[in-house]
Amino acid sequence: MGNEVARPLSASERWFWLVDQLSPANCVVRLRVRGSIGAYRLEDAADAVLAEFPLMRTTVVEGPRFAPSADPHLPVLHRIVADSDEWRTVFDEQLAEPIDLASSPGRLIDLVWRPGTSEEHHDLILVLSHVLLDGRSMTSLGWRILAYAFGSPPPLASRPPIPAPDDLIPPAYTRLLRCLRTNIAGQLGATARRPTSLPGTPPPLPIRRTRTVIRTIEGDALTTLRARCHEQGVTVNAALTAALADALGELAPRPSGVAGIGIPVDVRARLNPPPADDEPGMFTAVVPTFVPYGPAWSLWDAARAAKSQLDRRLAGHKDLTALAAIRYGCPRSLESGRRTIEVIDRRAPWNVTLSNLGRLSPPETPEPLDITALTVAGTNSCASALTVAVATLGTTMSITFCYVDAMLPRATIDSLADRTLRSVTR
Repeated sequence: MGNEVARPLSASERWFWLVDQLSPANCVVRLRVRGSIGAYRLEDAADAVLAEFPLMRTTVVEGPRFAPSADPHLPVLHRIVADSDEWRTVFDEQLAEPIDLASSPGRLIDLVWRPGTSEEHHDLILVLSHVLLDGRSMTSLGWRILAYAFGSPPPLASRPPIPAPDDLIPPAYTRLLRCLRTNIAGQLGATARRPTSLPGTPPPLPIRRTRTVIRTIEGDALTTLRARCHEQGVTVNAALTAALADALGELAPRPSGVAGIGIPVDVRARLNPPPADDEPGMFTAVVPTFVPYGPAWSLWDAARAAKSQLDRRLAGHKDLTALAAIRYGCPRSLESGRRTIEVIDRRAPWNVTLSNLGRLSPPETPEPLDITALTVAGTNSCASALTVAVATLGTTMSITFCYVDAMLPRATIDSLADRTLRSVTR
């Protein structure tokens, strides 16, 4: 048992477990691989990943607790498709399909197009539970599966388990008074700003489903965007945040204001001790930003405001404090959790998140590996109506607008996505 995870879920893990009981909390990544993949390569690679990481060999049992699985496995499902775009349908379906954490951490779906021909490609859709890990961890595991499938030798032994992410937060940021002060100040600040959110009333969590609208910025357009951001002294993420705020403003009743947008940030480097970059887990905290929009604000001025806010909050360690504060407010039971989640879902001051995984580099492998596309997404659960998931592979930035079905027409999300891209690329 020394190399297995056997402990209660931490507060942040338990929060996502409670949410997952009401509506699937899934992370999904799609990787398109050109060429063939040898028989049973994916199954063997998935087994190697589970053998390497103790967290991936767990089940969630009554408590809720992590317990070592008696049969660690990641199901791999193969399907030959007649349409090379069928992955889009499966991608959306997998956002809504629950994961049975009493059995496995997720699943891997292999959609094969024209096997045995020069046009063969595989759309690999990896679906994992947000109870276990964040989007960056999910993508890292996707790379690892491909590395092992294309000839990289798997490790000879399992890594040792690490403590829960919450337990690695430095004590200075976990004190009750500090957490309360940060939480109250944040709520008062959000109320005073009256931020614009995505309009509409989301359906109840048990019937809430996430759908996607996908856009890309490619080639010269992406190169130009990076150059302009450098000239203006902002990050690409800040520019995307400002463009999204501008698009949200088009749907708002007021011609100007601020848009509330949550920014997930990776906290690994500031934990003690910091986990390895490729260690799976929930190492993300969401930091709210309130981004101005309207006739008086250019894209770049709004981007500078967004960047300045985020920089100040990170300098004040608001991300660590927000993550630590969950331990003081996370419900203990499923019933109290249901009530708490429903209240937060109705009253949250913002319901939009922009998650940018940045530039991702595929693994180097002994055998040729040609990854031509990458798409990431996450479900909208508590207090979330729109999650914009961004990842860049090579010269293509993929932007997935994950929205709550039945809250707004798809045409509205299409328009919002198009305006966001026009703002950031014009």
